[in-house]
Amino acid sequence: MRPPIATVTAVALVMAALSGCSPRVEPAPAPAATGDPSWLAEVSATAEVYRTRSDPARGGLQLSVTNTGTTPLTVVHALLDSPALAEAIERDRTTVIPPGATRDLALLLPPPRCDGGPTLPEAVLTVALASGATAQLRLPTTDRIGQWVDWHERACFAQAAAAQVDLEVRRAPALDDVATGTIGAELVATARVSGVRLVAIADTVLFGLRAGPTDSGRVSTLTLDRALSVAETTVVPIWLAAARCDPHAIADDKQGTLFTVYLDLAGETGTTTVIAADETRADLYDAIAETCGF
Repeated sequence: MRPPIATVTAVALVMAALSGCSPRVEPAPAPAATGDPSWLAEVSATAEVYRTRSDPARGGLQLSVTNTGTTPLTVVHALLDSPALAEAIERDRTTVIPPGATRDLALLLPPPRCDGGPTLPEAVLTVALASGATAQLRLPTTDRIGQWVDWHERACFAQAAAAQVDLEVRRAPALDDVATGTIGAELVATARVSGVRLVAIADTVLFGLRAGPTDSGRVSTLTLDRALSVAETTVVPIWLAAARCDPHAIADDKQGTLFTVYLDLAGETGTTTVIAADETRADLYDAIAETCGF
């Protein structure tokens, strides 16, 4: 366990040795220490959280740290924590941030904690000093582009959904229609409890949706409206179409095989994301490449 973190400035700079990790960071006490240790002049930073377009697929988050000081900031350990998280997130990797520069520290999100609000996380950075010692810098974070509340709400609904229904998207070549460029797929659902209804499925950045197997038009969502019986597997056909045909779109794809499914869980509505399995992902890429003619 780390020794208790003692606050020495309004932004909570603390001197402490790094010797393990705490599962949850307690709120900082009111400033109590006096004096101005010389090392305080070395470190000054701000912190934000946001998600890149590749983070949803990997379940990730970026802790973005800006060095507002005049000397390089060497972060040797980062901890991000919030009552909205089931556990703290830690990163044991050294990152050097030049003065005035910003660096993103990639983290993996734990499950949400859903018995409270979506409190923004607090960052505790262990930084290396010129003297060879380490210091801890505790910083509040800001939500760079307004994603945190949405992530927490979606993650809590998805957590409830995962406990009530199994969902899978798989390739279904028998549903292909060459004339319309339709790519066949299926949504496979098995409910564990009663009251689960499939409402709709949304298109992705790579795959559009068709209303039927021979329909040449596109829709952004496909209505499913299927009530699920407990322990019975329901297979729903899905007709896909290429949303874009530039080769680099497939090569650089991050979210094209992440399907958003709208659910009704006994009156509570929301969405969950179904991530295509590796084999299905490869099959869908092959199908869109063939459809696009490359």
